[in-house]
Amino acid sequence: MSHIMPWEIDYALLMAIQFKKSSYYLPEDVNITIDLELNLTSYLHNWEESKLPKDYFIDKFNTITLLLSDYKINTFIYEGNKKYGHLDQQKKIISPEVDYYMGICPDIYFSEYVLAYVIEAAKQITNKYFVVTPQISKVGDEDWDRIVNPKYLDIPYSDYLEVDIFDIRFNNKNDNQEVGLKPIPKSKFAGWCDLYSKSFYEELCPVQDDWSGYGPWDYYSMIISDYCKSKGVDYQQYLLTGETIWMYPSGPLLKNGINGFTQYYRDRLKTNTIPNQREEFESKFGEYINKQINYIKEKNIIK
Repeated sequence: MSHIMPWEIDYALLMAIQFKKSSYYLPEDVNITIDLELNLTSYLHNWEESKLPKDYFIDKFNTITLLLSDYKINTFIYEGNKKYGHLDQQKKIISPEVDYYMGICPDIYFSEYVLAYVIEAAKQITNKYFVVTPQISKVGDEDWDRIVNPKYLDIPYSDYLEVDIFDIRFNNKNDNQEVGLKPIPKSKFAGWCDLYSKSFYEELCPVQDDWSGYGPWDYYSMIISDYCKSKGVDYQQYLLTGETIWMYPSGPLLKNGINGFTQYYRDRLKTNTIPNQREEFESKFGEYINKQINYIKEKNIIK
């Protein structure tokens, strides 16, 4: 699944190209459904005063989906006036036909081999609840270091956004890094390009029914899953080693804090003044955590 804001439409094209490349390496016994959403909510955008019309983004979105003809694809364009975001999409894609869920941010580079690797890795994992995460480049604080590819650990924290994504692409292809699967002691993931077991996504860390818009589901899920693991629940996060993902808006596509593929859209979109959705979510964070822990206890997930 991938949730796309209008200013991310160019990154969505890059993502679709990688999906197209990935299709040549997928196992024959795997069926992938791609849920792709374009969010044009007028709760956030004043389209009457924007310099680019909704039709511009709709036409581009529909053209991008042509690259995904090798997959079963569900597309959705939200044009309502309510708060709408990735949390709404995460609830909507729940299906009894799904074995695993995977979230990919449109501005994340992943090689054409990552999908095949994480799917094959998932087949080998026996834990009921699990997450598989590829390695990443250096991030701005040490808490991320446990999922950073060792090749990038020496990058200063202050310089992590200077990494050229095409250097990472070159290294993925030419360094002959051995691809493997390694359990990590404490959860760390950001929903950038992660695979989740069905039980993890639907039962252990589901999006709660009353959530809408944007909120740090990843942070919530890490707290819940590590708590459950400490109580003996069969949960484990695994790191897919030898494959590094990273953000396109880094290095040459991020200069002086300006995201090169989004700013010209943002400059032409009139944004409404709305409450900060992350702050709204985090103001009830303790309530959300306690609600889910109580649910887990009621379902005897924690014995």
